Amino acid sequence: MNAVDIAEAIQVVTRGFTTADEKDWDAYEALRAPVVMQDFGGVDNSGSSSLTAHDARVKAERTIGPVALTQHQLSSFVVDVEGDEATVRFYEEALHVHPALGADPAVNTWVVFGKGTQKLTRTGAGWKISHAALVPTHSTGNPTFLADVAAALSA
Repeated sequence: MNAVDIAEAIQVVTRGFTTADEKDWDAYEALRAPVVMQDFGGVDNSGSSSLTAHDARVKAERTIGPVALTQHQLSSFVVDVEGDEATVRFYEEALHVHPALGADPAVNTWVVFGKGTQKLTRTGAGWKISHAALVPTHSTGNPTFLADVAAALSA
């Protein structure tokens, strides 16, 4: 394995989350392969799906775009590179906060902990995310947070 490939793969995965936190949807989409397989476990209850890069962007915009604050923290990266394919495994902590749900952190906050895996494919434009999965292991705060935010903002 090449140390440059490992560092670049970690950088792409990290940017995938920071672009979502910054709500930079053009950059979010640009980090994805033309077709992306996504499975976020029980986080969004949509199961595994194959999406275009643009549809992955739209889904992220609709799901976490309305959330006032998200902050994804990643750690413990393990990277395997075989030719033009890379697998990045990591731990994730994802903070979600929205003041429209009130002042009580038990209601306006949701923190999800999990084990993530992303697969990347090397292209002429660099590494692109082709598969993204999260297995939630624990959460704190409001388990209906995303639905509650959607309802509060549509009222």
